[in-house]
Amino acid sequence: METKKTIILTALALMPMLSQAQLLKGHLNGAERIPEDALVTYSPDGNMFNNQMKELTFGQNGTFSYDTELTASEGDIVIEIDGIGYFGAHLVKGKTVEMTIAKGKNGAWEATFKGEQPKTSLFVNQYTQSFDMMKYWSPDPSEGKPIAEYRRMLDEEYNKVCKLLPTLKDKQQRDYYTRLTEAQYSWLKIRLIMDSCENDKTDYKLNSEYQQLVKGVDINDPVNVQTNMAYTALNSLGKVPQDAGFGPQCEELMALSDKHVTNPALRTFLVQMIGQSFFVYGKGEGDAEAFIKKYTEWAGKDSLIAKSQVEQFRIMQKSMEGTAAGTKAPDITLNKRDGSQVQLSDIVGHGKFTYIDVWATWCGPCVKEIPFVEKLVEKFKDNPKVQFISISVDQNVQAWEKKLDNDKPQWAQYILTPENNQIFSKDWGITGIPRFIMIDQEGNIFSGDATRPSEPKTEETILGEIGK
Repeated sequence: METKKTIILTALALMPMLSQAQLLKGHLNGAERIPEDALVTYSPDGNMFNNQMKELTFGQNGTFSYDTELTASEGDIVIEIDGIGYFGAHLVKGKTVEMTIAKGKNGAWEATFKGEQPKTSLFVNQYTQSFDMMKYWSPDPSEGKPIAEYRRMLDEEYNKVCKLLPTLKDKQQRDYYTRLTEAQYSWLKIRLIMDSCENDKTDYKLNSEYQQLVKGVDINDPVNVQTNMAYTALNSLGKVPQDAGFGPQCEELMALSDKHVTNPALRTFLVQMIGQSFFVYGKGEGDAEAFIKKYTEWAGKDSLIAKSQVEQFRIMQKSMEGTAAGTKAPDITLNKRDGSQVQLSDIVGHGKFTYIDVWATWCGPCVKEIPFVEKLVEKFKDNPKVQFISISVDQNVQAWEKKLDNDKPQWAQYILTPENNQIFSKDWGITGIPRFIMIDQEGNIFSGDATRPSEPKTEETILGEIGK
């Protein structure tokens, strides 16, 4: 869950945007203010790693437009407007779609379309909103719903999408979106099954409904590749236990790919996913050099992707070497909620052992750790030898402020500007969050990649250091 939005926003944000005819003209009607944060995502091949993202800007009267070079004659886009919502549209090369976003009778934001294939855009918009993964999961467990409620919601949204399928008069188009709908519906059911099994501490691969959903899935079908069903079905064939670590799991996926995958787009996706899993989430655990050799050889025609991931891993390794225990903690400017700034060096050291939580509101695992930070803060609240601080990497400052208003944390909270986040992440070799850091009483690094607050080892370490 942590990874989907993280991967999209960090790994793909630098994809180039090409320009041709104006494909979309739009108007946001009735907004109290002009949105400052809006993105358009276009996926040329359905591979999330290849998403092209472009900032959407608005005129003073709420108008907006979007251009790109479609790789096929038609393509779908997703529009995300902060504070408003998600919307979809169907674009046709050389034609213009007119889109209006306004509040409907029930007060919810709705999209209407004119111009080229308005009914197809209306369907894509419903598909986008009904099958938005964030609808069925909250990064904040306190705001989440029971799995049974999510399942009920998913069934209702699925029916909304199905009702619009007959409005698509082109049979080939209708058949494609029907298959896409069924595959996406199955994938979201699987995600909820996985969440349920995680809550129950059971193996989702042993769940009978999961087994039925992945049974008979054509791994090489482009629709299944696009909806993640292909990767899920391939992964279901694996026998390596989840607690075996990223290395064995990734090597098994490579072997399964060689045996079952013929779709080149899926193989490229697997190269990207395996590299992301091992180097970013696994942080190169185990014998990284042996894995790198196997991985780069296996990547084949996608060796440039593999090479880039290895290079980024080397950069991370070098950064981690610069944050070895005993070295001076790199300094950075932190922003307070009131807009004032402070240097990290003014906070850490000075006779206090410091535990730092690096997080974001959209990161599920980060939010799950917050109650454990709170418990540590409560335990040590009267001890002047230790302090706790949280550093947010949110780009959406309003989301961060809202979370603070809801939680009312009793320890220091800071946020990084996007520019300082880049510096901070490079200095500490941070490629994923949550990340925890310990700095000793002298302002030197105790651990650049510390244990989580939910781990008993964390409290033991703090007690050991402040008791000296």
